[in-house]
Amino acid sequence: MAGTSLYNLIIPTFIKGLTTYDHVLAKAQEYAKEKGINVDEFLEARLVEDQLPLSFQVQNTSKVVQITVGRLTGVEPTLPENTEKTVAELRTRVQKTLELVKAVKPEDVNSREEALIDLPWAGKTHQVTVKHAVLTHGQTNFFFHLVTGYSILRAKGVPVGKADYLSSFLGL
Repeated sequence: MAGTSLYNLIIPTFIKGLTTYDHVLAKAQEYAKEKGINVDEFLEARLVEDQLPLSFQVQNTSKVVQITVGRLTGVEPTLPENTEKTVAELRTRVQKTLELVKAVKPEDVNSREEALIDLPWAGKTHQVTVKHAVLTHGQTNFFFHLVTGYSILRAKGVPVGKADYLSSFLGL
């Protein structure tokens, strides 16, 4: 196993999580086809009424990754508009985000761990290290939106289980 560096903690995790998202979205497409339903009906699905829908969960996962990569590398990301109207378009967004993450090199990241950045939160801006922002804000938000999207699909009947979620993380 590689040493413990910020790169090794975050970049492979993002790659595996985005791979998981693409996988569960593909399973949603397969399920909809088998059942004769429009897969794009899942886009507005949510677990509870006051929660944002699946489309937002996928888009925000992509956004969180891009912002976090920007913090890690010191390169401000150009964030795409949230224009996806189909599951296929959401999968394309996930795949493009995955390509971005795969292009990050350890030397782009590991020298920036202690750099100070502004982290907006709860109406205030906090100055924190990149390491702090990535480990407490970026990674946590990434998992929140990934698990929420997975759970929405599962609640809609898509046959995804723990193995679908964990397999890419385990490298199996």
